Amino acid sequence: MSLTTKSEGSSFGLCFLKTSFFICYSLTHKTKPMNRKFTLCFLMGLLIATFLDTNPTMAQTSGGPDTYGYVWRDSNDPNGPTYNWINIVGAPGAVQVSGLADDNIRGPYAIGFPFHFYWYDVTTFRIGSNGYIGFSSTPVAHPFPTIPTATGIQNYMAIMASDLTFTDASSTPIAGTECWYWTSPTEDTLVVSYINVPFWDAAAGYTGSNTFQIILSKTDSSITYQYEAQIGTYNNPGNFVTIGIENNSGNIGLQHSHDIFPVSQYAIKFSYPQIVNFQVNDASTSFVNNESTGGLFLSASGTPYTMTSQVKNTGNQPLSSFNVQSRVINSLNQNQALGTIATNALNPGDTQDLIFSQTFGSTTPGVFRHINNTQLTGDATPSNNQRELELQVVDTTQSSILLSFDTGLDAGLGGLSWSGGGGGAGVQFVPPFTPCNVDQVRVYIAANNNLVGFSVLVLDDDGVDGTPLTVLDSVYVDPANVIVGSWNTVTLNAPIQINSGSFYVAWMMAGDGISVGQNQVTPISNRTFEVLGSASNPVAWAAYRYRELEDLMINAYISKIPVGIAENTASQIVGQPYPNPSSSYANISYELSNQVNMVAYRVLDLNGRLVTDGTWPVRSGKSAWSLDVTHFNNGVYQLEIVAGVDTFVRKVSVIR
Repeated sequence: MSLTTKSEGSSFGLCFLKTSFFICYSLTHKTKPMNRKFTLCFLMGLLIATFLDTNPTMAQTSGGPDTYGYVWRDSNDPNGPTYNWINIVGAPGAVQVSGLADDNIRGPYAIGFPFHFYWYDVTTFRIGSNGYIGFSSTPVAHPFPTIPTATGIQNYMAIMASDLTFTDASSTPIAGTECWYWTSPTEDTLVVSYINVPFWDAAAGYTGSNTFQIILSKTDSSITYQYEAQIGTYNNPGNFVTIGIENNSGNIGLQHSHDIFPVSQYAIKFSYPQIVNFQVNDASTSFVNNESTGGLFLSASGTPYTMTSQVKNTGNQPLSSFNVQSRVINSLNQNQALGTIATNALNPGDTQDLIFSQTFGSTTPGVFRHINNTQLTGDATPSNNQRELELQVVDTTQSSILLSFDTGLDAGLGGLSWSGGGGGAGVQFVPPFTPCNVDQVRVYIAANNNLVGFSVLVLDDDGVDGTPLTVLDSVYVDPANVIVGSWNTVTLNAPIQINSGSFYVAWMMAGDGISVGQNQVTPISNRTFEVLGSASNPVAWAAYRYRELEDLMINAYISKIPVGIAENTASQIVGQPYPNPSSSYANISYELSNQVNMVAYRVLDLNGRLVTDGTWPVRSGKSAWSLDVTHFNNGVYQLEIVAGVDTFVRKVSVIR
């Protein structure tokens, strides 16, 4: 999917260059003697020579090394790979990937073996609809950056990163367009194949067709890209395709080509260095509070917020203990809470979950930031040391409580919309207490050039890993009632009760030319999404491609429910599970009153079936308890904790 703010351009120049390449190939294999057409051939030769001089990538058969030592060779190189397509469609053990659409990402999926990539091992991967596999949850969409680029997506393999789509203009899956992955029975090879995947097209929905695959080999840690068929082009003048690999910091990578489409029946092999002399001492903050470092709403009741984070040894050398600082600051950059923890010694790839004894609590509404920073001496990649979480403290004594991550100031860029008038945007909200009612939503409309309407949807987080699934309400706003350059408040058909977890609000276009406001004032929430489909069928959600740079201006109003599970009070505090998702243990920090000596808990699956239950003795003061999830299947579970007269409901996601 392409943003309407990005201009569409002609692909003539690209087509001309590709044609010139094929002319060059034909001439260099000419066996007939020269004749009276010599002059024409000579002129064409000059053209080809000029082309090769200005486009050396097309003539190259190898490249690198990058800073770490990777090199690539293609199937035109005497020492390169031989093109040999591996057909995995329908093979025993092969899995067809469902849910791929436009600009979204699916997974994680198990590789089946530890694959050595740069100086670390990866065991799971995600598949992006735009022709790449990644080892984080960050998606990539147009414009596609050169490699390496320290901002945006990192830690990925761009097989043919371009604006591809698995669905047409009406969000219907395209017949014959598929993606499969397969791990060999010997668990030493992973193959991911994209089959007949077209480019996204603003007018027709899609155009062209591309079939390509990636092969990861455990034997030699090599990465091979193969291109069976490449037909058509993406009609955008720049940053339309990238091929290469990039490490987890974005500072090191090896690019094969940029803005040049691969030819058919072609292979590229990235070879792991035989000798690695590059030593990396690197510690990073993986996330703050939750895996996406997504913003939170807190009650202005002084209820303590526990500072938690995860740090990781992202280098290739063992690290001795180092300090990690965590702090909460106000809008004047003044410390409100400050703590430092010395980590354990960490081997390459090791992570450590940190719970700081210092807590933050405010009785004054306002915007705060929770900042976590690793302080390793001689750190090789300072750019990944720090992560920041937005904290919005709200007055929960009001009858109607506004949940908003933006400052109300539109960036004046014309707003966000999608070419073709389909799709929309969304924001995830974790309310400061549950249960609560969602009563209204509001959207800032930046433009409406064609005088069309829009819909707002509220969705539950009952999808896989807390993703949006069930539509709880949908309200259409007629064009006559749309106010441009202002907030549009929409009352829901009936209040929606949220008992635990989070909810999502989606804004869906009803036609071309309408756009939602963009707020670029920090802090940024990391809670924004782009949505493919329509109001009646919001089929695919993907993290907003600029979610680290701006918030989309979509808000919600909530209110208290007189009965039900009480809001957490200052004397009874149970935190959110951490880390979440978890693969082994989910930690829950708590601070309970002296009258509570024992806590009961039970875990239910999404169908309400009991998975496990039990009790744990309460320690005095601030402490933590760990829920063993090693025997749980992958999925989302409801954890109910009963402490005296209070009941706390938390959601726990399990991924391995």
